[in-house]
Amino acid sequence: MGQNKTKLVELLVENNILKFGEFSLKSGKKSWFYLDLRLTSSFPDTFDYVIKCYLQILSNIEKVDALAGVAVAGVPFSSVLGYVRKVPSIIVRPQPKEHGLKKLVEGDIPKDSEVVLVDDLITTGSSKIPGILALKEQGFKIRNMIVLIDRSQAQLTELKELGVELHSFIKIEEIFEECLHIESDEITEEIKELIKQNL
Repeated sequence: MGQNKTKLVELLVENNILKFGEFSLKSGKKSWFYLDLRLTSSFPDTFDYVIKCYLQILSNIEKVDALAGVAVAGVPFSSVLGYVRKVPSIIVRPQPKEHGLKKLVEGDIPKDSEVVLVDDLITTGSSKIPGILALKEQGFKIRNMIVLIDRSQAQLTELKELGVELHSFIKIEEIFEECLHIESDEITEEIKELIKQNL
């Protein structure tokens, strides 16, 4: 595993962004671990490192006219990435606001823009579909999506059917493999056994 990925996992563990226990996911499924990537902006050095990881992914995408952050978790990342790359960033919601202009998409960019969707992580991909459809309906091209962590362990067929390619910095399996080797008070022998049982 590259040093960049190792460093990321160390930061996730050190700042308790990666947690072990019993958690309910948005999909309704139960999970023995949880990644609270909303916490990254509470730790400026970690946030800075995460942005560098995103920039590395983004550098592999040929055309980027604008970025669309998936509300809420993807917005801090898309906003900073847009600032650094000097491209516009917009916000896409999973459902319209119930007040104001009741928009699904917030922002003002030219139609036909090549927009890259930005979120913190992906599990099944189903929660991203409304946003992708909303962007397409407004005339934007959505061919790529970037996430820091891919925890899908699945085919993500819905994304593929919409012609969207997923780019991630690290997969969940790689994170667990690294947890077995890093030295941290947070990763006890009991947690390591839990990881081995679930890998």
